[in-house]
Amino acid sequence: ILQFTGFDAKLETLQTPHAIFMMRILLSTIPVIGLVLALVSLLRFELTEKRMGEIRQQLEATRGLV
Repeated sequence: ILQFTGFDAKLETLQTPHAIFMMRILLSTIPVIGLVLALVSLLRFELTEKRMGEIRQQLEATRGLV
């Protein structure tokens, strides 16, 4: 991943502005992508009162009172 940003280990603490910018982009973009995927998953999972009751009944049938 660091090679993609233009990071040069030989420069140690003095990196190019482009490398620093790309590292910031990657460090913010990857979590945002994960957040979007999580939100899409949550929105597609319909959890109504009826569905919660069905899930509770299934749980109680398999392991007792929940």
